[in-house]
Amino acid sequence: MKQFVRRYRWELFIVAMLAIAVIWSSGLSPFYLDAQQLLYSSRNFVFTGIMAMGLMMIIVTGEMDLSLPSILAVCTVVLAKFSSWNIPLALALPAIVVVGSLLGLLNGVLVTRLKLPSLAVTLGTMGAYRGLAFIIGSEVGYTSFNGQYLWLGASNIGKSAIPTMLVVYLFCAAVFVALAHFTTFGRRCFAVGNNAVAVRYSGGNVELIKTAAYVIGGITAALGAWVFVGQFGSARGDNANGVILGVITAVVLGGVDINGGKGTVGGVLLSILFLWTLRNGMGLANIAGPVEQLIIGLFLVISVVISNLPEMEIVRRIRVRRERVVSAPDKLR
Repeated sequence: MKQFVRRYRWELFIVAMLAIAVIWSSGLSPFYLDAQQLLYSSRNFVFTGIMAMGLMMIIVTGEMDLSLPSILAVCTVVLAKFSSWNIPLALALPAIVVVGSLLGLLNGVLVTRLKLPSLAVTLGTMGAYRGLAFIIGSEVGYTSFNGQYLWLGASNIGKSAIPTMLVVYLFCAAVFVALAHFTTFGRRCFAVGNNAVAVRYSGGNVELIKTAAYVIGGITAALGAWVFVGQFGSARGDNANGVILGVITAVVLGGVDINGGKGTVGGVLLSILFLWTLRNGMGLANIAGPVEQLIIGLFLVISVVISNLPEMEIVRRIRVRRERVVSAPDKLR
């Protein structure tokens, strides 16, 4: 039991915060705990939650990707084009997966082959891909999607109130749990984040592993685009603009080390649930959007500080002083 608590102490901490958030949100609005309300509002975290799982695979390798929402925007306007040309969804979906993969691949190649810093590279591609989305889709936007394109984001399971996209999200979560924690590729992603030099000396292809992680991130953005189109029924170049803060917060708050090599998919899923609970409660209480952004940003800063606390200079100084105090009696002897 002690070993379990020690191993999953951060996830248990998020569970405790989640319980507090539920109680707090219930106090903000008497409608919060209504089952219909909870199921309907769960739509609001699905596409960001899917991208968060893709971003986790990138961050655990020690890299970053700020361009995922822009890749999503490109994929939404590509879907709009296919819908306007009356192309079946069965052909459109593989096409956007290819588009998302190629854009993710470009990020990976720039970072791994040209040895460029991922933060700078993806900051640049974030703007470039956003511009590409506007070029493909124009600034007017598209709203006349065929019904089959809207199915995932707009339908429920049978006659129930369970959104179809929520079931797809849970399936994606199961896939990423298996990928990250029960496959050789997943273990190598963590190993690269911990010590890329050791992986390279042991025969691992660090560049290929990182590039594959970027491709996976692009695929999650493509899937998020399909969800987004169904949920909002529109496609524009500015789709998902500004959501990267929430995506990064979900990953880092979930216990994934921003420097790579550490984290669990379960922690990310719990943090997504926690952030959705906060947003849902604040939305029902009519708390202004800027205040929500402020709170989410604070959680990001706090989670980064806590995860890096053992390496902070002030903590090292305190540790050194304690060691000197402990060793002082031995020297006197």
